[in-house]
Amino acid sequence: MHLVVMATAGNQRYIFASGKRQEIVGASDLIARVNETWVFEALADTFQGFDHRTWRIETHEAELLVAAAGRISVLVKDPDAGRRLVTVLTRRALEEAPGLDLCGAVIACPPGELAAVLRGAQSRLGAVRELRPSPEGRFLRLPLVADCASSGLPASGMRREGRDEPVQARSAEAMKKLAAYPGALERLGERVSADRRRMRQMVDRLGLEADWVAVVHADGNGLGEVFRSVVESRNGDDDRAQANALRSFSLGVDGCAKRALTSALERTSRGQAALPVLPLVVGGDDLTVVCEGDVALPFTRNYLEAFEEETARDEHLRPLLDALELPHLGAGAGVAIVKRNYPFHFAYELAEKLATEEAKKVKQWSSALAFVALYESSAPNLDRIRTSVSLSGGSSRSASPYLVGAGAREERAHGRTWEDLERRVAALRREDEHGELLIARGAAHDLREGLCLAPDVAASRLELLRHRYAGDRVRKRALEDLTHEGQLVWTVHDGSEGKQVTGLLDAMAALQFLPEAR
Repeated sequence: MHLVVMATAGNQRYIFASGKRQEIVGASDLIARVNETWVFEALADTFQGFDHRTWRIETHEAELLVAAAGRISVLVKDPDAGRRLVTVLTRRALEEAPGLDLCGAVIACPPGELAAVLRGAQSRLGAVRELRPSPEGRFLRLPLVADCASSGLPASGMRREGRDEPVQARSAEAMKKLAAYPGALERLGERVSADRRRMRQMVDRLGLEADWVAVVHADGNGLGEVFRSVVESRNGDDDRAQANALRSFSLGVDGCAKRALTSALERTSRGQAALPVLPLVVGGDDLTVVCEGDVALPFTRNYLEAFEEETARDEHLRPLLDALELPHLGAGAGVAIVKRNYPFHFAYELAEKLATEEAKKVKQWSSALAFVALYESSAPNLDRIRTSVSLSGGSSRSASPYLVGAGAREERAHGRTWEDLERRVAALRREDEHGELLIARGAAHDLREGLCLAPDVAASRLELLRHRYAGDRVRKRALEDLTHEGQLVWTVHDGSEGKQVTGLLDAMAALQFLPEAR
């Protein structure tokens, strides 16, 4: 038999190539169509009577293993039929989603070597992708043509985005995204339980009215390692057992992510109207959403906890996780909160770095989130943002990432849990009976300035505040809630080296974005 692998690449680049919200939403819908509709129609065109629920490679010409998050794996008996399948699907992507990078490869799979072929499939696919021109090479600029008003690509026509908007030059990529926008509203509305009118209002609010918006990116922790362990534990020379394990793992993770999204929306909204949340990518272990700034942090926390809960009880995953003695799977999330007009591709890059460089550096069955509220207008640099205090002369930095779910009960999470963040924010927000802040904003900024100078300066200023509040038990308690075991700066051990961190910076950043507990 042969393994056909197909995958999209640069999904976020394709989605956020334009700052126009309608194009962003339309692009996300085109990517979703690849594995939700196009692949099934291509399989039906290539293999007469194809049924993904019943066809198995032992008795039929093809078997669908994976179709999630732009990744597709199909077993076929005839390699020529596999190449026809790749041709049908990639041609459709070229026609209906110009600019989308979809590539495929057909790999021989000798009996008993399915696991080895699966391990090398991504490398083979990457090699094939390198041999053909990139999507940018499809949009030639000779002869000279006008630039697209939204993407900068060569224009292929004129388009009016809204009823009262002027006619503008648009690229083929932008026009296809705009054409997909109405259908995207229907699909997104189904996921967030809202009709098309409500979804359109949501897009308009995020693009025209909201003061702060956020890009949230979440990704499973160590799922590649878990998958390899799952497949290799299913009788190393039994292709059928390995194929079944792959299908169960893919269906389980994809279903858990979608159910976790629904659960997170319900928990965050608490029965109110539909939240201003646009789920652009939901598939496999990936989640990318755009939402209003003041719902981003609680939504992300709720999603991570729901993902853990769903993977712990999913019927497809439970036997596989039991074999590996894992209680559940975890995920890491990055949240970039920016001003409405800030370039979204920069915001996504920051969210992705927060997820991969901070939140995902935890055990594969733990979950964590990292966030940044960006007040500057330049392109973000996570290293510079995180070390800005220490570069100013201090030696402390953000306590990020914050562990949520089951991982929050581990000893290493002490002082760095979601509850710790909420406690510190509540301390900054708490008022006395006269409506006066227990910890004045000036005092909080004075402590922050001390962190920029040196930890001992911050400690001295903290002690001065303690003396000032010595006779006020309520204010003193609020000040203690702002610290970790009485300290503004403490040492954590991530890996072999310890580092000094503080929770004050994160609490001050989250103050306006974390709603008060009800």
